[in-house]
Amino acid sequence: MSDNDRLEKAKTRAKKRAEELFKPAPKEIEEELKKETTLGTPKNLVRPDNKSE
Repeated sequence: MSDNDRLEKAKTRAKKRAEELFKPAPKEIEEELKKETTLGTPKNLVRPDNKSE
């Protein structure tokens, strides 16, 4: 197997794996991520100047 063949095979496998890894999230997860309490808001985030938090 030549280097070019190995490179093409690796590219094909990488493309298939990327499609698998970066597929859209399920609807349940999308809805949960849209909620304010999950992501955090300025009201509930820790301030860097407050060392006691």
